[in-house]
Amino acid sequence: MNKELLNNTILIVDDTPENLDVLNGLLSDFKRKIAINGEKALKIAFSDNPPDLILLDVMMPGIDGFEVCRKLRENNSTKDIPVIFLTAKSSKEDTVKGFEAGGQDYVIKPFDHLELMKRVETQLELKNQREKLREMNEILDQKVKERTQELEKANSKLEEALIKLRGLDNAKTNFLRLVSHELRTPLNGIMGSAYFLKEIVEDAKMIEFIDMLKISAERLDHLSNMALEITDMQASGKISNYDIIELDELLKEIISQLKRSKVLTHHVDISQFTALELVGDQDRISKALKELIINACKFAINNSDVIIRSGMDEQSKWICVENESEFINDDRLHEMRTPFGLAKSHSDGNTGLGLAFVNTVMAYHGGSLNISYEDGKMIVCLKFKNV
Repeated sequence: MNKELLNNTILIVDDTPENLDVLNGLLSDFKRKIAINGEKALKIAFSDNPPDLILLDVMMPGIDGFEVCRKLRENNSTKDIPVIFLTAKSSKEDTVKGFEAGGQDYVIKPFDHLELMKRVETQLELKNQREKLREMNEILDQKVKERTQELEKANSKLEEALIKLRGLDNAKTNFLRLVSHELRTPLNGIMGSAYFLKEIVEDAKMIEFIDMLKISAERLDHLSNMALEITDMQASGKISNYDIIELDELLKEIISQLKRSKVLTHHVDISQFTALELVGDQDRISKALKELIINACKFAINNSDVIIRSGMDEQSKWICVENESEFINDDRLHEMRTPFGLAKSHSDGNTGLGLAFVNTVMAYHGGSLNISYEDGKMIVCLKFKNV
């Protein structure tokens, strides 16, 4: 027997002195208490030092064993004390009655000493395991409470940080709107003056400088507008304007606009472009496609064509723009989708926000932008989820 079990106290309840002597001797290694009737047993059980296990005779004068057990189970301080009934009643009805009263075990007199000791040992081990489990649960409950308090504090701090972040984000958006507006006013004046000067100046060298001034002003105006749109999309996080978009017609119109503005430096091949229909913000998708074509023309080499393909499957619709290009490693491909990511690569410093804008437009529509380099070609693909 586990020596730790010997520290437990057993209450022996029996009105027969001979039975008390036998049980007292048999359990001599344990701490023991004796009661000769039900009233005395309850008084001991309800005291400040209740027993750890009760061996309870059933047939006693006054309160019988079943009634004693029921009263024990009604009291919070004694409801978990294991009870082993000792009785000469061997019928199935009496056994069931004992368990219904709240007993843990039922031993028929005369009993085998070894069997009784094993049953006592078993009930004490179960009681100790229940107490250990209760202690562990209490410790766990305390840990949970402490962790909950920590999480509540962390959530409170996080909420405060989010409020500050929203404030900073609103301030940033308002600042960019203000800067964009304030930039556009003088830029309009500069561009207007540049157009006027070009009409009246005859010196070829001065005209060249005026053209450079006009181009730089247009770039700055385009950059400020694009930065503001990126901020608006990131701030709103969702589409506010839905259109039914016929992509083939939209693409033809974009190419026509770029030709009229003399931006196209390479031929655009759309023979592999399949007619597709999208639902989204047509203005921003149009600007994204325009940026893709302009970007492809910047990177295209050997007077190669810019090829635009499209397709769809069960999950998505996609548009790919590809062009022959010098080798681009993975790091540079990743940088392309970040604002000003390739600043050192452009001789004129005109990195812009083109692919960063496209990346934001795709996130705004729940889609994705993928850039890869395969077989001497840079391939930029837009993937839209089917809706």
